[in-house]
Amino acid sequence: MVRAHRDGVDRYLAIHQGDHGCKPSQVRVRATDNCRVGRLRWHSGTGLLVTELLFDTRLRAGDTHVFSYVVEDGTGGQSTEYVRGFPFAGGQYVLQVRFDPAALPVRCHRFAQGSTGAARSGQRELTLSGQHRSVHLAEQGVRPGILGIAWDWS
Repeated sequence: MVRAHRDGVDRYLAIHQGDHGCKPSQVRVRATDNCRVGRLRWHSGTGLLVTELLFDTRLRAGDTHVFSYVVEDGTGGQSTEYVRGFPFAGGQYVLQVRFDPAALPVRCHRFAQGSTGAARSGQRELTLSGQHRSVHLAEQGVRPGILGIAWDWS
């Protein structure tokens, strides 16, 4: 969910930083609820992909919009975490990571960081849902910094 801070907001920019060896031109982004994929830009040398997610409405300041999208990246090395950075404090955030049934991790946990390089805090184990092969975190009162889910393969 996003909240517009000014009138006229009609899109969200999703930034994906792939793991080492990522080929961003081959990463798939699917809009699943209340948005559609617009322009995509990537930089092969850094594994960075920026996707424009378009809303079919223009928000006014204070309006909220609920949407979801999926990033599928099997092009890089073995992944051990997914993070989202927040430059400003905000409302709520939900992150779900779904695993292939043939590659389930042995442990998962949520964490927070004040910035890239800062010590991790707020670590809490997450239970993998056997039926859905996923874990999630739901954060109230997001603070500036990084929220993420990490996992161990062994």
